[in-house]
Amino acid sequence: MKNPPSFRIFSGFVLALIWAYSMLAGSRAHADEFALSVSPPRFEIAAKSGQTVRAVAELTNTSGVATHLHFETADWELTAEGGVTLNETLKPGSCRPWVAIERRQAIVPAKAQLRYRFEVTPPADTPPTECRFAILVSGADASVSPGKDVRFPVAGQIALIAYVTVGEAKPSLRIIKADVVVINGVQSPVLMVENTGLAHGRLSAFLEGTDAAGKKREFAPSTLPILPGETRMIALNLDNHEDALETPNPKTSPVRKAEPIAFPINIAGIISDSFSTFKFDGVFDP
Repeated sequence: MKNPPSFRIFSGFVLALIWAYSMLAGSRAHADEFALSVSPPRFEIAAKSGQTVRAVAELTNTSGVATHLHFETADWELTAEGGVTLNETLKPGSCRPWVAIERRQAIVPAKAQLRYRFEVTPPADTPPTECRFAILVSGADASVSPGKDVRFPVAGQIALIAYVTVGEAKPSLRIIKADVVVINGVQSPVLMVENTGLAHGRLSAFLEGTDAAGKKREFAPSTLPILPGETRMIALNLDNHEDALETPNPKTSPVRKAEPIAFPINIAGIISDSFSTFKFDGVFDP
């Protein structure tokens, strides 16, 4: 009997558990004794139509007891805020029928590893495109007690995110606007980036600017992916290394907050999108 369809949204702290958007080396989720690390947490694979590509994830049970795992595929999307929406119901146009997973159930002994394989076979007539899916790794239900007399079931879960570019699919990114928005209560510079290509892309850059108070600032763009056909807000994150103390212990030597940016500010530098590199020079004025 098939599991009933489910629809979940992950954001904030949970997103950090299921998806390393940028440079994380692994991912971990916990529910009582569910303690599983996965490497890599994200797959970016190139494929040709009509051919099969294979990949392997390494799962490590870091708990002291054997872990029962369940595997299934899901479709996913990004929310405007950067959260991940997972949907186990097969969406129209989904490429999940191309995906074959090694098994649906497994037991990983305590402190042991499991190499989990999957493969993707785009049909022979597939035009250049990007196949995106997730492999959900779920633990057996466990009881969690938030209080003395209250218990309820939870299940730990990790999502392995996969991008498979078929043929010559690639991103085509264009910065359409430099803006200033309030993020977490702070005015912050952002870029609105449009992707008219056939695959996702990310910005990589080292940018500098001097604000209206004469303070030199350094910025790096968020590594959120810009999916095909979307326009996404990419924050330019302020490098706070000059504002941090050498001992960032909040009890003994709390980290100083970065001084607010005095707008307007001109920010310039070199930006790369993995396929091309270009100069950027923009004025950010609220």
